[in-house]
Amino acid sequence: MSLAALVRWLNELPVSVALRESELAFPLTEAIHLLGLAISVGTIMFVDLRLLGLIMRKERVRDLISRLEPWAIFGFVIMFVTGGLLFLGKPENYYPTSPFRIKMLLLPLAGLNVLFFHKKVYPNVAQWDDAETPPGAARLVGAVSAVLWIVIIVLGRWTAYYSDELFSRGAQ
Repeated sequence: MSLAALVRWLNELPVSVALRESELAFPLTEAIHLLGLAISVGTIMFVDLRLLGLIMRKERVRDLISRLEPWAIFGFVIMFVTGGLLFLGKPENYYPTSPFRIKMLLLPLAGLNVLFFHKKVYPNVAQWDDAETPPGAARLVGAVSAVLWIVIIVLGRWTAYYSDELFSRGAQ
């Protein structure tokens, strides 16, 4: 089965049709997605900015992460589930758009950045936990994370616009 055939098949699933045809389901899912995004990326940005040494310089990195990471995970789970439902609601609209495809490529990179942080940088946090400016590897992880999430959010908004019928008709 080709990817295009899979997208067409997903588009015809009863849950996909229900999400599209309901006056409430899709907008409510989108609102919950944005709340998950605010929780997850909002807390991630605090950590990123601390790793960059730009905010909360007197705050220990370990303390900040232990308080915020559960919220970031909670928000990400909400974002992931509702993002899947949003795609499922309009797969034939979203799949062809370049912003959506680029966003889908960047999401795993953000995940790899988190994995790199937890496997390579964070195990040595005791050596630099109290430093106002963390070491280069921590700053790099923070910068990459911040940039990736900002770009992912912008691409998500562009996906919504580029996949919208009104935008498509106006561009012709």
